[in-house]
Amino acid sequence: MTSFPDTITPEKLHADPYPIYQRLRRDHPVAEIPALGCWLVTRWQGVRQVMSHSQTFTTSFPSTMSEIYGPENILSRSGDIHTGMRASVEELFEPEYAGRAREYARKLVIERVSGMHGQADLMGEVLQPVAAEVFRWMLSLEVDSATLLRLAQDVWLGALGCGDPAKLAVAAAAVNELDAALTPWFEGLGPDASSAIARWRHINPGRVCPRGVAEVLPTIRVILPSLPEPGWAAGSLLVALFNDPEQRRLVRDHPELLGDAVHEVLRWMPPFGLVERMTTQPVKLGGTRLPAGAHVLAAIGSANRDETVFEQPDTFDLRRRRQPLATFGYGEHTCLVRAFIPAIVEGLVGGILDIHPGVRADPSQQPRLAGWAARHTTHLYVDGLGDDADQATAPSPPG
Repeated sequence: MTSFPDTITPEKLHADPYPIYQRLRRDHPVAEIPALGCWLVTRWQGVRQVMSHSQTFTTSFPSTMSEIYGPENILSRSGDIHTGMRASVEELFEPEYAGRAREYARKLVIERVSGMHGQADLMGEVLQPVAAEVFRWMLSLEVDSATLLRLAQDVWLGALGCGDPAKLAVAAAAVNELDAALTPWFEGLGPDASSAIARWRHINPGRVCPRGVAEVLPTIRVILPSLPEPGWAAGSLLVALFNDPEQRRLVRDHPELLGDAVHEVLRWMPPFGLVERMTTQPVKLGGTRLPAGAHVLAAIGSANRDETVFEQPDTFDLRRRRQPLATFGYGEHTCLVRAFIPAIVEGLVGGILDIHPGVRADPSQQPRLAGWAARHTTHLYVDGLGDDADQATAPSPPG
């Protein structure tokens, strides 16, 4: 008799992983999925255990990701080298500085949307280009933001391509182009306390400085795919508000609630839905014994909808009591810019709604979310740019 995990395919997960996650949480919280060649972990406690215990669940193993980025990147390293890379730049990404990213994102969005009227693709015309520029600004990279966005999209194609040689070739070409653009600039980079890249080059606590290009480029490569993340999350938030006029009115009438809405969308639809690990030794996880060398995928998107942690977890509700999320990880590999991503999303969405309070989904081209390792809408077609807020929150006509 075929068990439920045996029926799961990448195609089904790509279409909508959440019904699959729900059943796995109930019946198979740590399940070997033959079509994926790995173990899928779906409950909150299991996902947190995988992310928190780096000595048992390591990021350092051969994978598509390490093939694309290089094994020396910050996510694939642990111990002193990883700690040193983080220590070099952590000061720049303290939560008290996140407001600067929010205001910069808001400023750029307002500049882009102020002259818009009628219809547009907000994802392609606004959210992703602005997210790319904020990313470039955050890291002080000497590559134009349009090029960074294109390279990030090409790298993601390979990372999400399930080993497809053609897609891996596109990702490899993007990495080579990035390296060629950055290497001469990096080698001539002097000390600059305000630049993350300069700090990686020149600040290495307790060790020899400066770091060489081979020590830093893999980390820049692995950070590059996070560039679209704020734009994806902002798109998901706008879709959620378009679909719920009551919560849209709440944000309009109480702008201070926008931060709660951002926190909720990062729970309900995290743009990055998985972390990848390998067991270094036999381990018991959620009542299941895993051998050493087991390939594990911890489903962040599922953990954030665990019924034992969140009430009515499949519902987007910005009035929900704030609770910790799995979105930005735990332990040694907690996201370095975890305070900045929500701030950027708030700036993106706040800027759009301030200038175009009547914006709404284009009824002729409804947004469609897809993906599971990265879940987002590739296009966000809207109408009502230039309209007032009452038109956006009016009840939909019957039929």
